Amino acid sequence: MTLTYVLMQNLKRNPLRTSLTAVAFALPMAIFVLALSLVVVFAKTAAAAERELRLAVRSKVAIINLLPDGVRRKIEELDPNRERLRAVCGMRWFGGRVPDSQSTLQSLASDVDTFPIVYDEFALTPEEIDLWQHERRAALAGRGAAETYGWKVGDRVVLESTIPPYLRLEFVIVRILERASATTVFYFRRDYLVDALDAVGFPGSGCHIFWVKCQSAAALHSLQTEIDAQFANSPDETKSEDENAFVAGFVQAVGDIPGLARAMAIVVVCIIALVAGNNMMMSFRERVRELATFKALGFQARRVFFIVLSESLLLALGGSLLGILPVCAALLLVPRKYLIYGAFSPPEPSGIAVAGSLAIGLVVGLAAGVWPAYQALRLRTTDALRHIA
Repeated sequence: MTLTYVLMQNLKRNPLRTSLTAVAFALPMAIFVLALSLVVVFAKTAAAAERELRLAVRSKVAIINLLPDGVRRKIEELDPNRERLRAVCGMRWFGGRVPDSQSTLQSLASDVDTFPIVYDEFALTPEEIDLWQHERRAALAGRGAAETYGWKVGDRVVLESTIPPYLRLEFVIVRILERASATTVFYFRRDYLVDALDAVGFPGSGCHIFWVKCQSAAALHSLQTEIDAQFANSPDETKSEDENAFVAGFVQAVGDIPGLARAMAIVVVCIIALVAGNNMMMSFRERVRELATFKALGFQARRVFFIVLSESLLLALGGSLLGILPVCAALLLVPRKYLIYGAFSPPEPSGIAVAGSLAIGLVVGLAAGVWPAYQALRLRTTDALRHIA
């Protein structure tokens, strides 16, 4: 009689309870993997933003308030020799969406001259920069938006603004951005927007945000202080923050998603620990006579201990895999356009999340099985048989 045979027979003893226990492991583990994968996405986005050495300069009152175009010149004057500052790019929110669509793109009108410098991670080719500078309708679209609407380079697309004066503009796609941090963005030239606003008698000047590309981390911190000091006690007071903090602010606006995900992970561990412990104690109480019989037939106490502990581990790891595999398959097979959240890349199965969930399953399986296995080890054959009989 092999160990595998004994374990299979024990698991088949009460199929309903075994199935429900496996599901009780699977559901929390699925949530755990998904939550941790989201945390990994946010962490990667934050790390990427920190590497770009960009400062976001906006109105201290609210980001929807426009800052005058002259703010760019005053920021540049803080470092005329460009020892700390590489370039400043003004941007204005357009809030564009495809006609007859409800999804708003992260569409921003950008200064034509400094955009390729401030966003040098896009690595625009000389030909693409030339198109950007000479085609007034030039636009750059993120991969997520392009996949959603079927756009490709050279296409003419139309967006209508969701904010006054509700313009309807045509653009020409000159580049599909592959960066994970630019999945739903849509950049186009600000002078094109200014002309369109002026044409309908709407003030076209002003930016919602100025992005400042810095030479180093030290330069970023010094400029952050100097910029806010430059505009202090003026009608255009600013709030400067690094890109990491700026993005985090948007995440916090819709809820502390990373914090909720971490809290969810803790709840998951508690749930499966309670479920596993309860199941193994019930199983042990039902099998006292059987374990006593094993000992009476000559099974060593260590082997009985190992049988009980192995059953707990098998159930824990099997239930964990039952939750992990479907989530990983869904994240890999579901079209990326349905998994995009704002400027964040779609979540992918995280090796850390999978390894962590399996480790938790292993630890919980051990913790739930150790006490029943210890009781089986100390079980006196005559007392157990007498008590059951």
